[in-house]
Amino acid sequence: MNILGVELEFDFYDADQLEVYERENQKVVEQVKEPTQYEGKSASESIRIQCGIIDTFFDNVFGSGTAKRLFHGKANLRDHMEAFGIMSQGSVNSRKELDAIGEKYTPNRAGRRQTQKERSRRYNHHAAGKGKNHNL
Repeated sequence: MNILGVELEFDFYDADQLEVYERENQKVVEQVKEPTQYEGKSASESIRIQCGIIDTFFDNVFGSGTAKRLFHGKANLRDHMEAFGIMSQGSVNSRKELDAIGEKYTPNRAGRRQTQKERSRRYNHHAAGKGKNHNL
């Protein structure tokens, strides 16, 4: 996965990695919404708080020092949000892919396909005049 020009290894299909991602993602959501941490702070201080939350997310998900590799020690909220968004989109994309794979192999789908084949055979059989006896 390429995030801000840095190649990071992450597998959304690996339960252990996904568990860490889910836990840390939830922490970000909760921490960013905590209003008391912004009370009496300037806009720049609030940005530093939010960037710090995302730094912690990346270090916890990918290992210590990852935030420094991604953001070079800067507290640029746009870059931090872009990087976090890339991770979030990766999660969404993997979920869609898993849903598609699951749909492909679910018993209901196989049953529907079998029913469609049977209907098609009956239609072709009747269309060829081999079905009901049609006396003219």
